[in-house]
Amino acid sequence: MEINSNQNSIPIENSIHIENLNTDNNNNNVTYKMYISEGVGWVGSILVLIPYVSPFSNTIDFILNTLGASGLFVVCVASKQYQSIVINAAWIVGGIYKYIFS
Repeated sequence: MEINSNQNSIPIENSIHIENLNTDNNNNNVTYKMYISEGVGWVGSILVLIPYVSPFSNTIDFILNTLGASGLFVVCVASKQYQSIVINAAWIVGGIYKYIFS
């Protein structure tokens, strides 16, 4: 097998450096996604708890509970927590039902 001298070759050190750089970038993306997911979960938890502390109208109570349960639902789907997915889906559907028919 003949090697063409017109082709440029990349030293192994450079390719390793590039691979490490890409790995670090992927790790940063995973870290950011984790922080966003945690943030959505915490905001959802707080939104669900706020109506229990302060008296609000039915509309505000419905909005806070639905947004909070939706945030928790998204986090549970992302982390495949099936029991929490079911309870948060029920919380959302029950809240919508109660708001429309009460």
